[in-house]
Amino acid sequence: MAAATAAADFCRRSPSLLGRRHLLVRLLSTQTQIHTPPTPTTPADLSRLKASIRDAGTKPNALAGLFLSGLPHPAFLADRPLFALSVRRLANAGRRDLVASILSSSLTALPSPHPSEGFLLRLISLYSAAGMPDHSLTAFGLVKPPSERALSALLSAYHDNRLYDRVVKAFNTLPAELSIKPGLVSHNVLLKTLVASGDVAAARKVFDEMPDKAGIQPDIISCNEILKGYLNNGDGAAFDQLLKEITGPKRQLKPNVGTYNLRMSLLCAKGRSFEAEELLDAMGAKGVPPNRASFNTVIKGLCNEGEVGAAMALFKKMPEVPRQNGTGVSPNFETYIMLLEALINKSLFDPALEVCKECLRNKWAPPFQAVKGLVQGLLKSRKAKQGKEVLMAMRKVVKGDAKEEWMKVEAQFQLVLSDKKA
Repeated sequence: MAAATAAADFCRRSPSLLGRRHLLVRLLSTQTQIHTPPTPTTPADLSRLKASIRDAGTKPNALAGLFLSGLPHPAFLADRPLFALSVRRLANAGRRDLVASILSSSLTALPSPHPSEGFLLRLISLYSAAGMPDHSLTAFGLVKPPSERALSALLSAYHDNRLYDRVVKAFNTLPAELSIKPGLVSHNVLLKTLVASGDVAAARKVFDEMPDKAGIQPDIISCNEILKGYLNNGDGAAFDQLLKEITGPKRQLKPNVGTYNLRMSLLCAKGRSFEAEELLDAMGAKGVPPNRASFNTVIKGLCNEGEVGAAMALFKKMPEVPRQNGTGVSPNFETYIMLLEALINKSLFDPALEVCKECLRNKWAPPFQAVKGLVQGLLKSRKAKQGKEVLMAMRKVVKGDAKEEWMKVEAQFQLVLSDKKA
């Protein structure tokens, strides 16, 4: 409650835009000393600066300095991916002080009327991504007049940091205090929060009251959140009932990929993964192309049911899936690991080798235990050469602190590695 009240007070008290900007800079900036290189003067200089920021070897302090030197350029301020990358790397390094410094400095990088509402919404999201929701609240306080878009951004920041109580309190107090009417997006964040906190009954109550209490009709995203709650609770009957309502005369909504993914999750949870696989074809026929999550859901279900051959066949179909802008769905690390572990457990070492090699080509190191099981299986199958190739490829892919642990695994296969004829 105190956080919501503070935001309301801040919004009411803040005078001019310029005054609010400088107030926020004082609130968010730190005493961290950052060496800032000269501001780039040509497009080529700016391009090199961006490349240095993207370089994984750039240290946090140096990254922050480069970031600050690029701020006077409008093209730099508009580079959303670079902002997100910089914040993520600094936060991962435990340098939230530098996150506060670079983002607060960006507020005064351009003259008024900068920052725009859109830029402030970016800040709310960036602070959230860095695990700094209190700073998101302060950035929210700078939006004047307070808006529904800013409210939904703040609610999302709280949700993403698992501050579920704050979401509920802010939703219940800020709209009245700041004369904001919560819209569909804010309601959907509230639904998502209530489901995530396990209070599906409260989420359903909000869902049912939206038309009369807020004058808002739930959309397919709203429905998906409630379906997710029923799925989490294992309430198949309520899930199926709402699913019927979605396409019925009461709601007349078109299921999206999220709806289908939830249906497949429920079928897989019931041990009916082949029925879930049939939905993949049904999606295409309905003009809703399946995504990676769709395939991962069914592949995981098939693996759990011991149908590893069917899972492997589905994996091989992924590049051929018709999509709106071409064909193909790319597997991710999760896809490879599910298949690899299932194939090894079934002693299917040849297809496991195929999956492992593809994973390593993407520079993803599978779990060491899985690789160990694969190499042992290859050795038993008198395929020492292939086993050695896997070990050598892993040596190239494993990075950082994991390198030492991997060397311990390698030590168990010294005979294979030392045999030049292997």
